Amino acid sequence: MKKISINVTFVFLLFSILLFSEEKIFKADFRSRPPEMVIDKDNNLSGPLKDILDEAAENIGYKIKWRIAPFKRSLEELKNCGIDIIPRTLRTEEREKFINYIGPIGIQKKDILFLVKKGKENLINDYNDLKKIKIAVKRGTVYFEKFDKDTSIKKIISKDDKNMAKMFIYNRFDTMIVLDKSAIESELNNLNFSDFSYANYKYENIIGNYYGVSKSNTNKKSYNILNDELIKMVNSGKINTIYEKYNIEAPSH
Repeated sequence: MKKISINVTFVFLLFSILLFSEEKIFKADFRSRPPEMVIDKDNNLSGPLKDILDEAAENIGYKIKWRIAPFKRSLEELKNCGIDIIPRTLRTEEREKFINYIGPIGIQKKDILFLVKKGKENLINDYNDLKKIKIAVKRGTVYFEKFDKDTSIKKIISKDDKNMAKMFIYNRFDTMIVLDKSAIESELNNLNFSDFSYANYKYENIIGNYYGVSKSNTNKKSYNILNDELIKMVNSGKINTIYEKYNIEAPSH
């Protein structure tokens, strides 16, 4: 009887090991980009871009293994096949060399703004005014081609929104360029700072909301299947439903 019990236990353990080894995983990186990607004080992750990818992956028999990481590191690891997916990756000529894009799940109007202290809105009225002042930029972030390539503009590089917010409060620069309005305002609010506004000049910007995947990864076939599933979710209205759950306006299609 003891021998039978041992054999049953062995078979159960062997089955569990085989089942676990067959689990299919996509490794994805997560960063704070409220309201679409949110990290709370306990490092819990939420937001429509997470839910969409989790559901699409589950529908094709995969699970997402999430990791919190700064965007610059994520890009490097995507390039070197250390991870599989980065949500909300903007398309650029340089990134096209090592990134394939799945989606988009929609098109969004994301104007490029310039954060200033209240009463300083006239500091920037047109593009040429940018050449007269110090501007904070976030490391690894793409804004718009003319600005990104303009070497005549004095740019102060910062590692993330939190650091930029602190530097702004202590007048380390004249303005910061802003792609994610909600993200920087969240950091300023966390610092109990409300003495900010936006300059008169802005760059009108329309972007596709893509997930970036590695070109050199061996998972190319699985990425194509995942892309088909995302497009199916777009066409069925599932993307809108997920955004509505968070009371966020869904991207247009």
